[in-house]
Amino acid sequence: MPAKNARGPKHLLAVVRAYYGYSLATYTKAVADRSATLGNGHMAFRREKVARWESGVEPEMPAQFAMADMHKVDPVQVLARGWPNWLLLALPGPDVLAPFTPEVTLSALDDLAADPARANSAGIPLLPPSVLEALTTQWTEHVKDTIAHGISGGYVGVEVSAPIHTRLAALWHLDDSLGGTPCTTSARSDLHMVTRLLRHARHTGQLTTDLHYLAAEYARFLGWAEFDAGNTPGAQRAWHAALRASAEAADPAHSAYLLANLALACVYDGQPGMGTGLLATARDIAGTRTTPLVAAMIDTWRVRATAATGDAKQAARLLVQAETEYERARAGDDNPPWAYWMCRPSHMAETGRAFLDLGDPATAEGLLTDGLAALEPGAMRDRVLYLTWIATAQARRRDLDAAAETAATAMDTADLVESGRCTTLLSDLAGELEPHRAAHPVGAVLDRMGNNRP
Repeated sequence: MPAKNARGPKHLLAVVRAYYGYSLATYTKAVADRSATLGNGHMAFRREKVARWESGVEPEMPAQFAMADMHKVDPVQVLARGWPNWLLLALPGPDVLAPFTPEVTLSALDDLAADPARANSAGIPLLPPSVLEALTTQWTEHVKDTIAHGISGGYVGVEVSAPIHTRLAALWHLDDSLGGTPCTTSARSDLHMVTRLLRHARHTGQLTTDLHYLAAEYARFLGWAEFDAGNTPGAQRAWHAALRASAEAADPAHSAYLLANLALACVYDGQPGMGTGLLATARDIAGTRTTPLVAAMIDTWRVRATAATGDAKQAARLLVQAETEYERARAGDDNPPWAYWMCRPSHMAETGRAFLDLGDPATAEGLLTDGLAALEPGAMRDRVLYLTWIATAQARRRDLDAAAETAATAMDTADLVESGRCTTLLSDLAGELEPHRAAHPVGAVLDRMGNNRP
């Protein structure tokens, strides 16, 4: 299964407490004092009360109103958003659930591009599933409404946007070779440039649309790079801004791709049900307004998400569908440039991983081996993914000599990239191999893995 957070994401209240410097004891005392000030009577202020709130018990409304007053949150929002979602308003940064408007989009992009310290997400939580679902539902309705107006056609102002597109394409390929971690600074810098153009330059029509697309794609890429670096909360923050920019660009294929990125991250985070729902929405948004190649990409990721839920029959059906779509692709199709990496669905690493989830390591190994052979030479990060999951399949088939050899190759390749995702997958592989430590080659590679851990 994909790596999960060891202890799960922090409760939003714990993050709010930490941000404002409260311990359990001082926070419960502050809430009790504020409640008394508001005329709601005296509350008990044992630290255990806050601990229970952070473990999932919903506070009574007087306590919530006292907390809201402490953090300058409108009590109307407490009632409208419910517990614990309103606590997001107590944290710095843009309101995730604000209406989709150009000005809110620019504010979210400004916040994302200008604050690298917050992007490191120390103490910033994963968005709760209910907030994530509300955000994407709101975005989906906005995108569908905008697309319905028939915005299409070529870009204007290419003397402005063409060089930025070139820089963006170069960044995609750097990520393939180096991993996400080294790419976040460049992505944030270029996103800041695009946001300044949107805010200050004179632009109309398709140039405005193109700039919003560039903002959406830079923010999407930044989210992907943060996700690959192992910083899922930072990725979600970037994808929030990307959702807003893409709603202004009205590009159904890119909108679907963005939502698919968010969905795949959910699968890695151990939320495959959320991932399958988001990918189904992405496929619906793309509809017939995209190329067979893009449709095949979305459905291939649906294979992975569906397999992670344990639905083998649906996963197999989706793989056949993805292969059929891929076969329909033609050389003359107007595929979006970001789809350059898409290969045959059965060769994609996520497909092989799906068969591991379904308990079929032999099929997984065959698919992953074929995919590895077809991989572009410079795609070093993906090479680590393939090798790690091939070694996992070999270990599950009890081919321990091969598993140890493949694991060693994966480690050699991982030394060439900076990817928190690869580090996590190698840690997962160590867990797969640990029961077989007594086998000499396995013990040797496990010792090496242990020595390489930070």
